[in-house]
Amino acid sequence: MTNCKKCGKETKGFKCDMCGTESEAHDNNHSCGGEHCMPKCSGCNEAEAKCSCSA
Repeated sequence: MTNCKKCGKETKGFKCDMCGTESEAHDNNHSCGGEHCMPKCSGCNEAEAKCSCSA
């Protein structure tokens, strides 16, 4: 996996930053748009763009 771009913690799965839908794999055809299906931070369980961890 990759690390969260906001806090640097590991990511686990993917989460939409718009509707909150979670998935194991990136979904290019997600209903909110593939760009909104982003890595999910393992620290706060939020989509990378909404990460609330302190860096």
